[in-house]
Amino acid sequence: MKDGFLKFHGAARALIMYVDREYVFDRSADMGCGGLDAYQSDEFRDLIAEAKKALDDLEAEMKSPS
Repeated sequence: MKDGFLKFHGAARALIMYVDREYVFDRSADMGCGGLDAYQSDEFRDLIAEAKKALDDLEAEMKSPS
């Protein structure tokens, strides 16, 4: 594997795991009285799941003998 690809893979995995673990929000709603309710949209959760699956598939492919 090229070093650039491995660097990108590591950075992508770190970002996806951080977004998933730290519950990063992409939406918010005004609750009134200055309160804000932050949440993840279904689309955002789906994108995180798809990215995790793609990384898992890639890592399985990288481990399998060619």
